[in-house]
Parts: sequence; C-alpha cells; structure tokens
Amino acid sequence: MPHFFLPLLFATGVTLHDLEEALWLPGWMRTRTHVKTVFDPHPKAYWVGTSLVSFVVWIAALAVGIWPTVPPFHLVLSGFALAMAVNAVVPHLSMSLIQRSYMPGTATGMLFNLPLAVLLIQAELRSRLAPWASFWRQSVFYAVLLGVVAFGSLVVLHTVLGSFPKQNEPR
Repeated sequence: MPHFFLPLLFATGVTLHDLEEALWLPGWMRTRTHVKTVFDPHPKAYWVGTSLVSFVVWIAALAVGIWPTVPPFHLVLSGFALAMAVNAVVPHLSMSLIQRSYMPGTATGMLFNLPLAVLLIQAELRSRLAPWASFWRQSVFYAVLLGVVAFGSLVVLHTVLGSFPKQNEPR
C-alpha cells in the first residue's frame, strides 16, 4: 500500500492539471480549426467539470490515507491513476503533436500525472492488497467509469449552459 504522501502528491498533481485545463483549454479548443466538438467550449463547464474531478481524487486520496487497509479505496485511486496516466498521453501529448500547438494540460499531465500515476500503481501492486488480476480488472473499471462520468458531466454542463448549437445554426 502506498505511503500516505504519494496519494496526496498525486491528488495535488491532478488538481494542478485540472486548474491548467480550466484556465486555458476552452480558449485553445476555440482556436483549433481541426479540433471538432459538438459544442462551443464553455469556460464555466470546464471549471465545474475539473473541480469535480479534483474533488473526487481528493476524496479517494484521503480515504486511502485514513483507511489504508480497505482495498476498494485503493482500487478507486488506482483506477484514477490509470485514467490520468492515459489522459496525459491521449489526448494531451498526442493532440499537442498532431496540432503542433501546446494543448493545455500537457505539461502537468506529463510532469505530474503520468509519473505519479505510475509510482502510485507500482506501490499498489507491491502492496498486494488485491490479487493482480483483480487489481487490474477493477482499476480499468474505475478508470473507464471516471472517463465516462467526466465526459458525461461535460456534456451535461454544456447542455445546461446552452453551449450546443441549435438546429440548422452554423457553428
């Protein structure tokens, strides 16, 4: 099981990543003519969405520290780490390379989220709190769940904020 410091450091890295995205991602998306979205990126949607992601990672990180022997908390945090490691590469690094333009979130994803996620997952695997196959199966489940909830909340937030174009309205 990872030392309490590592989950807190990971949560800090995710929060910095979310802050970078909330500040600059909507503007970047508007200037990328090759990045197609079904909605006009709304800054408030990104602030709320990234705040929710940060809130959830802090709950998981604190739960691991408070209840270090309870496997579900570790599996949720490991799933979060897996999702953030993938997120650092796809879309952030890959879109920066494809667009030849810095995608907000790339630096914090590559400097914080990717290495801290790998360290966290390694520590969880070493702890043997869950069998190897169960660990990966559940971590992937929680990573996918996080992705679905994060993207789903962005769609809901953009709908509530009226960022979807109306029928027959040019984008």
